[in-house]
Amino acid sequence: MITARHLGFRYPERRLPALSDVSFSVRAGESVLVLGASGSGKSTLALCLDGLIPQLVEGEFVGELTVAGLSTNAQPVSLLAQKVGLVFQDPEAQFCTLSVQDEVAFGLENLLTAPELIEVKIDEALASVGLPGFRERRLDTLSGGEQQRVALASVLALGPEVLVLDEPSANLDPAGTRELFALLGRLARTRVRTLIVIEHKLDEIIAWVDSVLALSPDGRLLFRGDPREAFYERAELLGEAGVWRPERAALTRGLCVRGWAIPGAPLSLAETVTAFAATPGLLPRLAAASPRAAPPQSGPGEVLLAVRDLSFSYPRGREVLKGVSFELKAGEFAAIVGANGAGKSTLASLLSGVRRPPRGTVYLRRGDIRSLSDAALTAQVGHVFQNPEHQLVTDTVHGELAYSLAQSKRGMLTVEQEATVAATLQRFGLERLAEANPYTLSQGQKRRLSVAAMLVRAQPVLVLDEPTFGQDYVQAVKLMDLLSDLWREGKTIVVVTHDMNLAAQYAQKLLVLGEGELLFCGPPGEFFAEEELVARAALCRPPLAELSAALAAEQGTDLRLLTMNDYFSAAGCCAQDERSQLSGRAVRSAASQP
Repeated sequence: MITARHLGFRYPERRLPALSDVSFSVRAGESVLVLGASGSGKSTLALCLDGLIPQLVEGEFVGELTVAGLSTNAQPVSLLAQKVGLVFQDPEAQFCTLSVQDEVAFGLENLLTAPELIEVKIDEALASVGLPGFRERRLDTLSGGEQQRVALASVLALGPEVLVLDEPSANLDPAGTRELFALLGRLARTRVRTLIVIEHKLDEIIAWVDSVLALSPDGRLLFRGDPREAFYERAELLGEAGVWRPERAALTRGLCVRGWAIPGAPLSLAETVTAFAATPGLLPRLAAASPRAAPPQSGPGEVLLAVRDLSFSYPRGREVLKGVSFELKAGEFAAIVGANGAGKSTLASLLSGVRRPPRGTVYLRRGDIRSLSDAALTAQVGHVFQNPEHQLVTDTVHGELAYSLAQSKRGMLTVEQEATVAATLQRFGLERLAEANPYTLSQGQKRRLSVAAMLVRAQPVLVLDEPTFGQDYVQAVKLMDLLSDLWREGKTIVVVTHDMNLAAQYAQKLLVLGEGELLFCGPPGEFFAEEELVARAALCRPPLAELSAALAAEQGTDLRLLTMNDYFSAAGCCAQDERSQLSGRAVRSAASQP
């Protein structure tokens, strides 16, 4: 179905190619998982597959690429679009109309499909993605998960033989992600279409993936083959290249390395439970470990942020927050979680003063933040937005960091400030892009830049909205390690995230929002142990917590292990997880790449 021979592409004004000498083939009906570090060329490959590169995106294209028997650089995009459907990570980026039925019909109308057949195809496409009865709905009234399914339906209606999905779950909450992956799994098992999926949330899709294609940081083919070989035999190679791995596979491999003879190379949840049960002595050892204790609290420290009966509505909009109250002490690490639309980003913006809260609802060091000037507030609280492009203000990467520092001095940078900028660029792997325009960076690189531009000011409170969004394995580890270091230095960290694994691994305190209400405030372990509360919040347990629940059912005991270190400790192993083990080598490897 797909054949690439020595495929390469270089964007204008970029010295190095995004893809270089990539050759591979894909069988009809095969489901391929595409992995790679941020900036390794994954999205470039997706654009090549449907002919947007080189026909609409300028650059230097070399090699050959055929899809469904058509040459992607010779056949018109209008013809290729009938063979290859591309779904972007942000569904709104590909919407052309205002309503669901118009969006699904748009492509069909452009292909001059008969009107009576369009009506049939709209219903078929919406039914295939689980949205029957949504024809009359406006797109701006849908949740993120529903919007992504409409984007998928609009592509499926064209009947493509190949479906390319570029991080389709990127903007979805855990429940929406699970729904989308279940739908893609059903499509994959029919073998009617060839699926090419770029994704890093791997534990829920690995059960139906046929093969893996991994790109190196410099855009070359790193690995092409079986998933079990990829995540067990080649795990170190992929980890050092910044490739995400399934949490359960990383745990199993880590236990094997530490002496446990776990049979096979399990990938799915069911396979992992079976393999653990077949390992002599492992389940009794895990069961003997006491349930995960609550992480230590910050003690009787100063209350730094206090929220008192906070309610908030947008003009002419619904009430987003309803009577929310909690406290954060100096030096706490908190995570705000919840479904799409629960009010997470709104709460974060009110904590930082990006949006002005009602008087008497948000206090910083016992003072109402409404009484603080903008300069006084931003000197205390830094805010990193969910969309990195919303805070880009200059035309170079270096300029973004310099601007952040210059704002506090109203002038040119000092020698010390220039040294701080240079060190921060190096710390975030951006030094070689210092003179690049921020808008030419990959999404992952833009995210690192937005975080770096805020951290360079060193405020005592940092609020970060989805800080690991779009990050590869290496950079996500680096960023979270950096935040952990800042937390240990005494800074207060507040992270908004859809990543339940991140929340379980790093947060002391979990703030769970549901339809604008605070459903839970406390240690992550207590929350994830309450299955009904997790469901009520429309969230999911992290992969390893889900494994813990399945093992507890298998063993008939109370087993509450959240993170890899929890498992290693319970199994009597050195509590150093696979992320930490590889991160040092991975960071050194990434630093050597352009």
